[in-house]
Amino acid sequence: MTRANQRRIAKADISERRRATMKRIAWILGSSFAMAASVSALLLLNQTFSVTEWDIEVIESSPSSLHGDINSSLAAIENRAFWSTRPATIRSRLIQTLPDLEELHVQRTLTGSMHLRAIARTPIALWQRQNGSIYLVDKSGLPYRQLSADESVDLPLLRMGESDIVEVAGVLQQLRVADPNRFSRVSELFATNSSWKINFDQGQQWMISRSENIANAITSVVALLDKPRWRSGHWRVDTRMKQRWFIRPTKQEGVI
Repeated sequence: MTRANQRRIAKADISERRRATMKRIAWILGSSFAMAASVSALLLLNQTFSVTEWDIEVIESSPSSLHGDINSSLAAIENRAFWSTRPATIRSRLIQTLPDLEELHVQRTLTGSMHLRAIARTPIALWQRQNGSIYLVDKSGLPYRQLSADESVDLPLLRMGESDIVEVAGVLQQLRVADPNRFSRVSELFATNSSWKINFDQGQQWMISRSENIANAITSVVALLDKPRWRSGHWRVDTRMKQRWFIRPTKQEGVI
């Protein structure tokens, strides 16, 4: 009796294991078919929603060629399927390849169109490297692109080492905010260990200590030169002494 019971129990275990194995096989096959169907659907989706057209909006366009540069870069993308034209991917690609592009916002629709809103990098000055090449400098102090041979821009020239550029870009920004008219007349900026020297047209010059709060110093000089006594002349202003400022006519050496 004991042996017969053991035999029947063994057969029951085998049958149960077989059923469990078949269930696992069925689950694996079902999962494989589901995965294959999902992959096929994704591939179909990727091709169905490819980008076929786009429009570009450029804010503060300088240089004017930025619109064309963006358009050419998009046209050069061979695979414009859904996955390859994700907004983050397009943004990263264009910002890395187009130095005149400061920021880019990308919107894509499921109808195959894409809208790009580009913010152009605004040059604030020129800077010459030791090898003689001249670079455009943006408002953050980044020398971001070499000036083209056929490119003509009216910007101040920075005569200093690269380590001073970020700080002097802040000087220019303060002047542009405080007095846009005088900013447009800046010709050169020099940096020394102790001061900034700003040369304007018509021989005008400002000397400002680097130890001063540059925003306050520029605001004070602009306010001073806007007073009736100084408004009509052309002056050389030296603010490096805290006790006394010196103002001289550009064509004379006498102290006023």
